[in-house]
Amino acid sequence: MSHTTKLNTISIRSTTALRAAILMLQSQGIACSLQEKATPRAYYSEQEGMGVADFVIKLDASKYDVGLYRQADGSYEARTDFFMGHVEKVLGVPHQPTYSGEQYKLGRLFQAYAVAAAEEQARKQGLMVTRQTLPDGRVKLLATGF
Repeated sequence: MSHTTKLNTISIRSTTALRAAILMLQSQGIACSLQEKATPRAYYSEQEGMGVADFVIKLDASKYDVGLYRQADGSYEARTDFFMGHVEKVLGVPHQPTYSGEQYKLGRLFQAYAVAAAEEQARKQGLMVTRQTLPDGRVKLLATGF
C-alpha cells in the first residue's frame, strides 16, 4: 500500500524561485533544505511514486520530505507522504472548509514559491518589489517602476 500523494495544483516552474522559497521558509524558522537528485523520505523506504526526485525539500522536523518531479511540460509535481501529519505540521496552514484537495497541507511552501515567482517575474520586467507579511499570514507585494 502506498501513502504517496501527488499535488500538481500549483505549477512549480522556476528553480530560481524554488530556491528563493526555501530561503524564505528558512527565514521563517522552518528547518529545511533543497537537495538535487535525491530520494525523499517516506513511510516505506522504497515507496511507490517516491523514487529519485529532481529536487527534494528535506524537512528536518519531519519524518518525511517533499519530492519534486519534473513533468513533460517542464513543471514539477510535488509528491509526499502525508501519513500521520508529519509534513503538514511543518508546511501546512490551518484547514479551511473552502479549501479543496490537500494543497493546504503544503500551504507554506506553495505560498513562499508563489511570492518568490511573482517577485522574480516583476524583477524581469524591470520593477522593484517590496514585500509585506500581514498579521494573518497573507503576503502583500508592491511592484513599482524604477
